[in-house]
Amino acid sequence: MYAQILTLKSSKPEFVGKHSVPTAPVSGITIDTRASKPGELYFALRGENHDGHAFVLDALKKGAPACVVDREYWIKNKNDLIDKPIFIVNDTLVALQELANTHRNQFSVPLIGLTGTNGKTTSKEMIAAVLNQAGNTCKTMGNFNNHIGTPLTLLRLDKSHEYAVIEMGTNHFGEITTLCEIAEPNFGLITNIGHGHTEHLQNIQGVARAKMELYDYLYPDGVIFANLDDAMIAGQIGKYKGAITFGLDAPARIKAERRGMDENGLPMMSVQGEEIRLNLIGSHNLINALSAVAIGLEFGLSMARIREGLQNVELPPKRMGIIRKHGLTILNDCYNANPESTLAALKTLSEIKSSGQKWLVMGDMLELGEQAAAAHANIGRAISEYGVTGVVAYGPLSANMVAAAKASSPKVDATHFADKSQLLQYLKKNIGSEDTLLVKGSRGMQMEDVISELVGDKN
Repeated sequence: MYAQILTLKSSKPEFVGKHSVPTAPVSGITIDTRASKPGELYFALRGENHDGHAFVLDALKKGAPACVVDREYWIKNKNDLIDKPIFIVNDTLVALQELANTHRNQFSVPLIGLTGTNGKTTSKEMIAAVLNQAGNTCKTMGNFNNHIGTPLTLLRLDKSHEYAVIEMGTNHFGEITTLCEIAEPNFGLITNIGHGHTEHLQNIQGVARAKMELYDYLYPDGVIFANLDDAMIAGQIGKYKGAITFGLDAPARIKAERRGMDENGLPMMSVQGEEIRLNLIGSHNLINALSAVAIGLEFGLSMARIREGLQNVELPPKRMGIIRKHGLTILNDCYNANPESTLAALKTLSEIKSSGQKWLVMGDMLELGEQAAAAHANIGRAISEYGVTGVVAYGPLSANMVAAAKASSPKVDATHFADKSQLLQYLKKNIGSEDTLLVKGSRGMQMEDVISELVGDKN
C-alpha cells in the first residue's frame, strides 16, 4: 500500500519524517479517528464542516502507521510533524481516489456498478447476497456510495473476493462518470429513474441523463442490465445493444410472474418455474429482486441458489423495516424520500393487514428544487387511494401535501406541524393500540426521532 501511494502520478507524493517508509501491512484505510483502529492508514480529508487535518496527531496516537496530508497543511505544521511518518500529496481526496483505482486494478474480479433513484441499497444487498452463493463478494457498506465512500469500498478488496458490488449515488451531472473512472465497473445496473435530486438535475430527463452515465461508460465493452418496467430506461435502452433486460410487466429476456403477498405482506414471484418468497415487505421489492436474479443467472447460478441468496438478505436500518411494539405496527422507511419511493411505501402500507387505522407520518421530501411544492401536493392527492385515514406531516414543504389531502378527500384526517415535538404529542393522543404507521421522510428530516419516541414512551 505504501509503495502504491508513492507511485500516484497526479498527487506527486512524498514521504517525510525521520523514519523510513513503513513496511508493515496496512490493516485498512480510515478517514475518521473516532472509529479508527491500530494499523489503519489515515487520510486527512477536507470537508465542508470538518477538516481531517485537525486529527492527524490523534490518528498517530491511536496507532496509525502513517498519515496522508496535503501540502498546505504540511508547510504550516512541519515543525510539529518532522519526526512523524507522513505522506504529503497535493490533494488528499484525489490521492485517495487515485489509490483506490490503482488498488482496484490489482484484481480482475467482476465489478458491478449500480445506481438509480430508488432501490439502490436494497438491490445492492440482494445482488451481493446472490453472488455470495458463488463466492465472497465485496460490497458497499450501507449507502457509502459517493466520491469518498466508493474509494473506501474499493480499498477493502482483497484476494478473498471473487465479486464486487459498488453502489453509486449522484445529485449532480458528471458524478457517476467520475465514480466509474475510479471503480472501472465491467457490469452495470440502473434500478430506476425517478424525480430524486431534481434540485440540481432539473427534471426527470436530467435525472435520466445523470444515471445513464453508467451505461455510457460501460458501452460497448461492458455488460448492461436494464429494468424494462421503468419507462425512462425502456425508452433509452435501444442504443445500448446487447443489454440484458428484465421485467415483471414489460417484454424482457428475464421475466417474472407475481404470486401475490403472504399474510405478513411479503411478496412472492415465480421465475423460470422457481417460486421465490422475499423476506422484505413491499411488492416494489420484486423488481429489485429480479435484478439480482438477472445478475445471478449471468454468472451461472441456478435458480435454487439465487432463491437461497435472496432469502438471506438483510437491509440496513430505516429501509422499510417493521417494528411491532405496544400493539403498534410501524413501517420504518425514514432513511430517505422522493415522490416515487413515497408512493411505493404507501402501496406497501395498503398491503399490510391491520385491525386499526392506517397513518402516514411524513417529513419533507428534500432536494426537489422548483418541483418541490407540486410534488408534495401530488402525494397529498394520492393518499386516499391507499387506505390511509390519518396523516400527520412535519416541515414547510409537507404543508402542501396536507392541504392537497384535505382538498381531495374530506375523509382523510390530515394535520400539519411546524414542530416535531407537537407532532409527537398529537400522535400519542390520537393513535390506537392496533394502528399501523408508515414513517417516511428525507434524511435531513430525521423522522426516526418519531419512532424512537413512540416505541420508547408509549405504555
